[in-house]
Amino acid sequence: MLPSKDLRCAVIKSSYSPATVCEHALAFRDYEEKEINHCLPVLLLIEDYDEDYLEEIRNDLMDAVATRKINSPRPYFILMSCRRSNDPERLCKASPLDTVAVTHKLTDSEKTLFKTKLEKLKQKYVEPKFILTFVLMCEEFNETYVRDFVGHILQDIDHSSRDTRLMHYVALLNFYVPNSYVSLSHCEAFLGLGAYTETKSRAYDFKSNLSEQARMIFIELRESTTYISSVRIIHCLVAKEILYQLSRNQPQSQIAMSLLQERMLFENRFGREEFIKFIRDLFIRRDKRSRGDNTDSLFSPFIEHVCKAEDCEKAIAVLKAAYELLGKDAFFAQQLARLHYNNEKFEDAKYWVGVAKLHLPNDSYILDTEGQVYRKWFSFTVDKVTDIPDIDKIEIALKAMKCFRAAQQAAKAETDNMNNAGYFGEVEVGCRLLKFLSTLDVFRASPEGEHSELVKYLITDYIPKDIEKTWGKLHSRLRGLRQNLYNALEWISEDLSYFQTDKNHEKEDDDGKAEKEEQVYNPRKWLKRQSEVYAKFFISASLTGDNSGPKSQLMKGMTIYKRGGGSVTNILSFLTDKKENRSAEKLEEILSFYPENALRDRLEDTDLINYILSHIVLACLSPGSAKLLPMQTLRELSTRFCKGKRMLPASAYFLLTLLFWPDEALDKEPNSAKDEILSSALQTLKRLYDIKMKDVPPRKKRIYTHFFLGKGYGLSKIVQKNKIDKLISGSLDEKRMKWLHGTVWNNTMIGHILRRVSGWTKDRNLFIRGHIKEFPVLALHRDSVPNGNENVTFYLGFSFNGLVAFNIEVENNISTGTRVHSI
Repeated sequence: MLPSKDLRCAVIKSSYSPATVCEHALAFRDYEEKEINHCLPVLLLIEDYDEDYLEEIRNDLMDAVATRKINSPRPYFILMSCRRSNDPERLCKASPLDTVAVTHKLTDSEKTLFKTKLEKLKQKYVEPKFILTFVLMCEEFNETYVRDFVGHILQDIDHSSRDTRLMHYVALLNFYVPNSYVSLSHCEAFLGLGAYTETKSRAYDFKSNLSEQARMIFIELRESTTYISSVRIIHCLVAKEILYQLSRNQPQSQIAMSLLQERMLFENRFGREEFIKFIRDLFIRRDKRSRGDNTDSLFSPFIEHVCKAEDCEKAIAVLKAAYELLGKDAFFAQQLARLHYNNEKFEDAKYWVGVAKLHLPNDSYILDTEGQVYRKWFSFTVDKVTDIPDIDKIEIALKAMKCFRAAQQAAKAETDNMNNAGYFGEVEVGCRLLKFLSTLDVFRASPEGEHSELVKYLITDYIPKDIEKTWGKLHSRLRGLRQNLYNALEWISEDLSYFQTDKNHEKEDDDGKAEKEEQVYNPRKWLKRQSEVYAKFFISASLTGDNSGPKSQLMKGMTIYKRGGGSVTNILSFLTDKKENRSAEKLEEILSFYPENALRDRLEDTDLINYILSHIVLACLSPGSAKLLPMQTLRELSTRFCKGKRMLPASAYFLLTLLFWPDEALDKEPNSAKDEILSSALQTLKRLYDIKMKDVPPRKKRIYTHFFLGKGYGLSKIVQKNKIDKLISGSLDEKRMKWLHGTVWNNTMIGHILRRVSGWTKDRNLFIRGHIKEFPVLALHRDSVPNGNENVTFYLGFSFNGLVAFNIEVENNISTGTRVHSI
């Protein structure tokens, strides 16, 4: 721990529990201090951290500060987290407000300092080979310098020696697996040195048995978490170059295969758990941009290299060998299935996913992989195969959808993750199947482009004679296509309504890849596009007939769906359209498809939700629209959501909180009945939110606030979040960080739009009064809640988790502001 003039600094050892770190940090802050309210801030550094671990430390520190009721104008603790990244500039660009990229590049002043230091070391007769890492830093790890440096070391090396083979294996792990190492015990066992008890003699014997080349590139470290003495290459870029140059004589797949055959390494007990983990990561750990990698890879970087530089057969062979060696792991079988279907070997993919299911029959990710096998198979038969009967292609698609539904059910039972891939997969296959069916001669489109024959077949008892017998096993399953797709789309819509989405990653140069990743990086856009495709194949003017008939009502519903009014998320997406007039016109058109008197003509529950929400969104975009119903009418319509014991979607209760929040124009007298509506809606929202979140940390799924309480009355008091976003400068990621850190509220223009409400705190819990009753409010910035029992003001937001508070300030000291960057 290093004291400083303005800060006290300490490094967090991740081997300690968060509670212990918190205890030590508080003791360090108080050490030799006379007044705890005027202590120096403590800067805590943590390297290569786990997100959950860091979150626990942050929460423990905030709780400790609140308990001690420390009141200081300076930050209490500052957390500085350092993570290894393969693309630091991109991460820094994505989040410039709180991220700094540290690369191999030196500034001019740093170059001078390094050069001066190197000269001083040379004057002391320190040979460069003894300070290789320092020399490489002086050269900024220049590719040419590293290549020449490694080439010089490997010159005349004995490729058959055991320490050269060890160099192969360590370089393979160090390059492809971040922070990997091989324990000293493993290295000694491999070299046949036996076991030693004295640390000094052990290290000496190990080094003395290495070749000169190996001694130059190996370094020995002691792991801070496991305390295992380990060996690794001096730098990952050196490991990369060693691997490249050694691969001229032996391809990397062969190096890996040789590694898997080294029984001595796999049977050595000391440090075996860590070694096996690194081997697993070598074969199945994929790159993720969220971890700082350059891309989101389909397979591990090693497997992708073998596929590209050698061929997929060698990648399959080495992955099979790893599967056999490592206890026939289900996830290795899963990767083999994925590798086979990506190389259009579908029968083999089917076999391997079946093997994975035998090991883990209820794992949602493996069941999703099974769905992907058939999805890819279906696309392959449609795009590239002409000699397969149409009925067989349809069977493959329906099998894929069945597998995806199984993945959905398995995901519901899993408490530690939220795997929604099964829903996306079912929609993608289903929409592709509808497109395929529309191309068949039996369902040929009309000159106007309508698919009336297909629509009649899918939603009525009509069966074309040409397929009546040959498709006998398909008819009932294809007629379930509309409802199955509708259910999946509705689930995705509600899921997206809860959480922040639309990650702003740099666009790929390959348009096909960008479209493929749309469901991950812009799921709202993906949902809107797929909803249009879905609805398109269930609309036919020939089935309109009587306006009150069920087929006519279905056609109207599908028309609304196609125009973007059929789901909550699609309706809310109109708020983010840059052309607000265009969105307002679309919403007015959508409302025109509903009955003129919604109070008299009863709508289905889902239709009523969409109808009311369309009014609220339209009021945000075009407050003077003639299509808008008064707030009181919308309240009357929504009271149906309070009646009966049937469970409705969360969106119904979300609308009740918006509509029945006290309004100075409509609620001039206190009304306990309206409080009961609010109370019931908020309790149900909380219960549904807890069910959806399971045991997943909230930081992984941040709740989204759709609306804020504004200064108007009626519908005009509901202010969409996007209106606040327009007042904030910066990219999407910069805006997100301003919301996360609370600096968004520094913009004075927000105060002209939103209404500050009064509330109070009790034991660090926040409350607000409704019509008569008090209600709890979620403070999204926990550290902004004052320590004692205080009267406060804040901005009120509405989310699918209930009421949320922003910019909390003590009422008698409003100028104090909030402290969100530090604890």
